[in-house]
Formats: sequence, C-alpha cells, structure tokens
Amino acid sequence: MQRPIARPAGTPIEALDTPALLVDIARLDAAIGAIGGIEGPARVAVWVHGTPAIARRQTAHPGVSGIAVRSVAEAEVFAAAGFGDIRVLRPLVTERARSRAAALADTARLVFADDLPVWGGDALADAVSISTRVTSVPEPGRAITDCGQKAVGRDFGDPTVAGHPEWRAHAGSAEHGVVLFDPAERALEVGDWLRFVPSDVATVFSLHDQVCAVRDGLLEGVWPVSARGAF
Repeated sequence: MQRPIARPAGTPIEALDTPALLVDIARLDAAIGAIGGIEGPARVAVWVHGTPAIARRQTAHPGVSGIAVRSVAEAEVFAAAGFGDIRVLRPLVTERARSRAAALADTARLVFADDLPVWGGDALADAVSISTRVTSVPEPGRAITDCGQKAVGRDFGDPTVAGHPEWRAHAGSAEHGVVLFDPAERALEVGDWLRFVPSDVATVFSLHDQVCAVRDGLLEGVWPVSARGAF
C-alpha cells in the first residue's frame, strides 16, 4: 500500500490521494454511542481496527471498561498508547510470547481469562469507506477504478458503492476495481470520485497504514493504524 501524500486539515476528501481509507467521525461517534446489548462493563475488540485514536473514542463509552486484542504484539502497541486494561484473546503458545507479556506487567494489566463480554465493533462499518477514482471506462456501463484488492480486500465479498446500491462493484485485481453501472442513468468518466464500502472492516484496516478521519466532507486528522501487522 503506497503512503498517500500528506494533506492539511480542512482538505476536501475528494482532493485526497486515492485510494484512501476514510472514517467519518460523526458516523463513528454515533455508532459508538449506539452500542447496545451491554449489561454492565464490556470490552471493545480493538483488533478490528488496530487504531489507538478509534480505541480512545470507544473506551470513552460508559459501558466500556477495557479493550481486547488478539496477540501480545497488539497488546504492546496499545499499552504503548496508554491503554492499561487489555484482554488477550489468544493463548500464549511460545516462550517468547510469554516473556513479552511479562514485560508489559509494569505498564498494563493483561487478562487472559474470559472476564467480560467483548463488543466486536461491527457497527463501525457504517463509518468506514475507501475513496477511489475512475481510471478508465473501457466500455459503456463498465468503469475501472484505482481501488483493488490491496486497498479494499475481497476475502468476505465485494464492496458496494456508497450512494449507489444499484451498481455492482468488485476488487477485480490487486490494483484495480470494477464498477458496473447503467450508462443510461449516469455515464461515469475518467477522474470521477467514488467511495467503496468494504465487506469487512477488519480486513480493510489491515491493508492501510493510516486512516483519514473526516467530518462534513473535510479532512480533520490522519490516524495511524498502529497495530497493523502486529500478529
């Protein structure tokens, strides 16, 4: 995944390099605020996004008392970011993993037992998308974009096009995506800007080094996906 050129806060999202991982802050906060089914304290599965900035917003919810990760490496990332109550969902199967966990004892409390319910974070899907641009229109009704499998994934299905549920999209190759549309309704052209909604949030975060936090169509900040690759 190439690293996009840095843009200042206030940049319109259409002006960001594509493809780019976007999270709509208003939608994100609404999804967190609408966490349902929690009776008493719970943890949030921050391994879904690997992003401390998102985890901070999640743990501000009154029903959340800690986070859950899937590896000691992820625990190290979040402990370094200031999170002190971390459940590791997988057992420590190597001596190296156990020694790394022990080294965290001074900075964080690691839990390996099934102590609290874990909220998976699926509702974040409403806030997450990938910006993309049309790079060619080889025939009427078929457009090629710069958002392929490396940017949006396809392990759990193809993405959809935000605002156009009637169109079909798929990550056709590593570098390029395909959008099928009715040319009688709209003729896509080279340079047109679209947003793909991924089929799986965890997969798409694992493909990007950073996420562009946007509000009202403008860039507000760039958040590192710090736990990317922390297997």
